[in-house]
Amino acid sequence: QHMDNKCVSSSSEIIAFRKALLDPVTANLFQRFVSLQGDLLGNGVLFWQEVQKYKDLCHSHCADAIVQKKITAIINCFINSAIPPALQIDIPPEQAKKILERRKELGPYIFREAQMTVFALLFKFWPEFCKFQSNVDSEKILRALEKEKEKKMRKKE
Repeated sequence: QHMDNKCVSSSSEIIAFRKALLDPVTANLFQRFVSLQGDLLGNGVLFWQEVQKYKDLCHSHCADAIVQKKITAIINCFINSAIPPALQIDIPPEQAKKILERRKELGPYIFREAQMTVFALLFKFWPEFCKFQSNVDSEKILRALEKEKEKKMRKKE
């Protein structure tokens, strides 16, 4: 579908992508696939999954201390990492700053904007991944991904 010369995705494609990110096997393959496009994209898959786990924690009404530990873990891993670059996912620095300012607020929405940004970015690679997956026998997918990565690494050298 096209709207103002931009491709508009159907809700069924978005739902399928969301389900894929929640499926450990597909998410792992997709993570490795997008990692070939850029390291931060692979981190984006992990970030999206961790934020989902965080939201599940919030909805399970567990202790505030546990929720706070999860917020801190996500921030330390993806938003304000001790390993350069500090920002380990593809989000605008303003979004990262806002998360850091709100890190003491408990509730399922602290990472909402960042998660939506990452989702939209990753979703752009979904059709290409589906095409790739349909062209390669599932057992050979990981091997094919590794070969692609090796080729890219050799080109960089």
